[in-house]
Amino acid sequence: MTQNVTSDEQQSELSWEEAVRRYLEEHPDFFQRHPETLARLHLRHETDGRTISLIERQVRVLREENASLARQLQELVAIARENDVLAARLHRFALAMADSASLDDVFDNAHEMLRREFKLDAVAIVCRGEAPPAFARPEFVGDDPRLRAALERHGGAKPECGAGFDESLMRYLFGERAAEVRSAALVALGTNPTVGLLALGAHDPHRFHAAMGTVYLAKIGDIIMHSIARFLPAR
Repeated sequence: MTQNVTSDEQQSELSWEEAVRRYLEEHPDFFQRHPETLARLHLRHETDGRTISLIERQVRVLREENASLARQLQELVAIARENDVLAARLHRFALAMADSASLDDVFDNAHEMLRREFKLDAVAIVCRGEAPPAFARPEFVGDDPRLRAALERHGGAKPECGAGFDESLMRYLFGERAAEVRSAALVALGTNPTVGLLALGAHDPHRFHAAMGTVYLAKIGDIIMHSIARFLPAR
């Protein structure tokens, strides 16, 4: 009998709490009409256990929300500034590639500008087919099965970034520098067909990661591909 009474009392208390909650939600001006009631309400502080007034609690919540919004705003400003820097670097890169007067200039400028402007530790460009007769460029590897395999696996339209690429692929692309590369980005050159692969390497294991944006990487690949195509014989 006692248990039933206790259960009924608990249920009645819960029902009463629900009724109070609903009333306050339906009458949001209640505390405006009864400020003395608001001033008497106290809550237990979450960290030190002491009691504080409801008004003080609301002020603290607002301060925390404002601090959170300020942090978010700072992050957005930092991202915008970073994007501005990347856009400026991409612009300088595009101008240098456009000024290339030969296929040699295209590859030499690409290697130099990518390392200098984008602070990269290793850069590799590998292309299918043979170089035009006037240019003996090592970037053209003919019908190398290693490049075919790399393009089959990593030749999608979206650049791939991360630190878990196959070691043999890294050695093929970066040669002796592969041992120092801790993260990389692979960018397919061209679509339908894909004619080559751009590989960017960094000593920093967090420089390239799977969650990062790849818009600028794709643009770099497009610029390089179109620059190369200017000096290739029409097919």
